[in-house]
Amino acid sequence: MRTAYRAARVFDGVSGHATEDGAILVEDGRIASAGPVADLPAGTEITDLGDATLLPGLIDAHVHLVWSASAEPHELVERESPTLTALRCAANAALHLRAGVTTVRDVGATGGLSVDVARAVELGVLPGPRVVAAGRAIAMTGGHGWFLGREADGPDAVRRAAREEMKSGATCIKLMASGGVYGHAEEPGSPQLTVEEMCAAVEEAHKAGRKVAAHAYSVAAIENALDAGVDSIEHGSFLDRATAGRMREQGTFLVPTMSVYAAMDAKGPELGTPDYVRRKTTEVLEASREAFRLAVDAGVPVAAGTDCGAPGHPHGTLREELRLMVEAGATPQQALRFGTSAAARLLGLEGEVGSLEPGKRADLLAVAGDPLQDVRALEGVLLVLRDGAEVARGPS
Repeated sequence: MRTAYRAARVFDGVSGHATEDGAILVEDGRIASAGPVADLPAGTEITDLGDATLLPGLIDAHVHLVWSASAEPHELVERESPTLTALRCAANAALHLRAGVTTVRDVGATGGLSVDVARAVELGVLPGPRVVAAGRAIAMTGGHGWFLGREADGPDAVRRAAREEMKSGATCIKLMASGGVYGHAEEPGSPQLTVEEMCAAVEEAHKAGRKVAAHAYSVAAIENALDAGVDSIEHGSFLDRATAGRMREQGTFLVPTMSVYAAMDAKGPELGTPDYVRRKTTEVLEASREAFRLAVDAGVPVAAGTDCGAPGHPHGTLREELRLMVEAGATPQQALRFGTSAAARLLGLEGEVGSLEPGKRADLLAVAGDPLQDVRALEGVLLVLRDGAEVARGPS
């Protein structure tokens, strides 16, 4: 089947500008061509989207599908049945798709449920974005996010944990290199898994062709993760200039997740979020914005991620992260690249998604207006395609 989609603007996810009066030709779920509408073959069936912008399906590189934005989402998961949590995961995945997010990376799920969600989506059992799933995150005993994953101490135990997660279907690995905002008896800056422990997991993941994400806030924790050779630093809120330079040299991505702190700061009191969470959120909020600015200035590769599912931060809100990136100093073009082609590189999917180029999967998002002028235009979703199939449609 061959169909073309025409829009006033087409942004390919890579360039610094849009093609005016452009079109994407889709054939058998892949992009056959991308360029001016005048270049389409004669007789091509065209869906005209009018004064809209076509761009690649968005990519959220940091979500937790088992969480549903409640005051203490991990405690909700503890109270409810695994079946109900699985149904929540399915509903949360669908929220991303309706918002134009066609790929997500789940970086920690109770019981490894994200692996099953990924399989269900690929089998067509439930609608959702494609899911790169870490399964259970790996933490030290009592470490950050142990309730999202599994505890392991020492290089051999961490190596085994990484192997077992991949055996269970994990397509990436998540390591807890520091404390975090959640947890009564921990601080975001305190290092947790050691360099030697993380090295073991990184070695196993890289042997299998999988990427490794490290939750790390402080310079000490980030340096430990860099010593271990991880592929991305999640949060990185207290990044300094020297460490940013090292990240640039090593090609290590930053996934800043600024929107989660903004959401928790704004909504925490009305949700009844615990005092210890609100205190730490305040400490991290402005630091995360400064870390992002520093990373962009230093040339650190950046990918957009939200930490959706955390208190007050529902799924399908990647547009908020991109908006905050622009407010922090990125251009709209940069922010859109961070949420498309750059995120695809981080996930190892750059050959398949993230840009509108011939041969790639036809993951398309059409929005009203021009997000290259005002990134808030991403709120006006008109059409979402995943692998060439229409999966969501907004107001016409």
